[in-house]
Amino acid sequence: MKPCKVILIALVQVSLLATPAVMATADQPTGGTTTLNSPDDSHMEWWRDARFGMFIHWGLYSVQGGDWKGKDYGKEQGGASAEWLMNSAKIPGPEYRKALAPQFNPTDFDAAEWVSTAKEAGMKYVVITSKHHDGFCLFDTEATDYNVMDATPFKRDIIKELSEECAKQGLKFGVYYSQFKDWYHRSFQRKPGTLNNEEYLDLVEKNLDELLSNYGDMAVLWFDVGGNNVIEADQQGARVRELQPNAVICSRLYSRKVPEGKRKYADFESLPDRMLPTERMTQDTETCMTMRHNWGYDRNDDHWKSSKDIIEFLALCGARGVNLLLNVGPNPEGNLLPEETERLQEVGQWMKTNGESIYGTSYSPVDFDFWWGAMTQKDQTVYLHVLESKPEGIEFNGIVGKPAKAYFLADPARKDLPVTYDASGHVTKIEVPANAPDPRDTVIAVEYDAPVVTDSDAKGKYHWYTSRSRRHTEIRKRANAGKHALPEAVTGK
Repeated sequence: MKPCKVILIALVQVSLLATPAVMATADQPTGGTTTLNSPDDSHMEWWRDARFGMFIHWGLYSVQGGDWKGKDYGKEQGGASAEWLMNSAKIPGPEYRKALAPQFNPTDFDAAEWVSTAKEAGMKYVVITSKHHDGFCLFDTEATDYNVMDATPFKRDIIKELSEECAKQGLKFGVYYSQFKDWYHRSFQRKPGTLNNEEYLDLVEKNLDELLSNYGDMAVLWFDVGGNNVIEADQQGARVRELQPNAVICSRLYSRKVPEGKRKYADFESLPDRMLPTERMTQDTETCMTMRHNWGYDRNDDHWKSSKDIIEFLALCGARGVNLLLNVGPNPEGNLLPEETERLQEVGQWMKTNGESIYGTSYSPVDFDFWWGAMTQKDQTVYLHVLESKPEGIEFNGIVGKPAKAYFLADPARKDLPVTYDASGHVTKIEVPANAPDPRDTVIAVEYDAPVVTDSDAKGKYHWYTSRSRRHTEIRKRANAGKHALPEAVTGK
């Protein structure tokens, strides 16, 4: 991943709160209004429904765990993340390879275990670093001997094993591929590599051909840190479309400086790392998030997010029309960390009960959220994600008409919760117990007997994650609610 220096990005909003005075939203498409540039977006349907995926950062850098010659270069020290070790410590390519490749022997690696962990967490797709910026390939390639088969004692095609296991367990599979930045191979801007620029672009073409031809259905091509050369990027995007026409392509194929209209092969907008947009997105969008500071394995990073942090962020992503790609950074032996598996198990338990409020939903029907949380929508049901509760009940405005039914999604009997509706301000209030059934995120399903209609005169604001450094803008129930700062892994500092 690239250390994120961009704090805010310009977001183009197509508001549902426009004239006429009352507007139906039943025709609202699931997961976003449009792809970035693709005229046929049928290949995006699974991605829009999925909402939640696993990101895996793993490679030679994992051997060092953020450390080089006794110095910690991990993000918790304020620098780039652990997988940027080669660049941060200014390690020459030959030295980096000689030191780390012979040590990369992850004999504990079990593709079935990794994929089942993702599946049990409720994730629908997996994306792993097939080649990160250090140039090392986790797959069998004829384009370079700097790969897991030729340069390490492990000699197993990690991408092959994961792709086959995802197919077996019914998850979509994709690869991260650093197409532009390669500190080992590419000679670029006075920085020498093993290949000149023309030779390097040939390597990328061969790598893409291999990844797109030898590993079954490739659901996602997650490019990263694209350059400004649109012709170069277009050639790579065209190759993906030719060999895997149903693959979903990340906008990072291109630099963020390239205008959106010129990013021909970008299917979804990839937000800056660890970022939730400040308002709902009306185009297909994804954000990637760490469980702690670092993406790659770091032995000294103990800044873990809680399961509530993750569930909360997942719900808010859904409410703003954004997929969440949540990262794990396996250790050099090939294991997911206990802190990762514990949190994923807890998220999975929550998803088993509440997944209906995430999968296949669209962004909130109103262009704001509430002090208690936010909404997602599917057809004629609105899901209230209650992240902070109070005994007075849950109240919202902006939706016209009294609901036909409201109930806790976790309640097997779906017992009715008392509902009142004030037509003068289109305010709905739901009575709830003093203590929320699930303090992480209690989901209330609110069913309407007609297409959901919003009030264009409704007023509201965004309370949750309105900046990269604050979780909530107001104090309500808890003394610290709204005032405690997010971890640096979220703020990007």
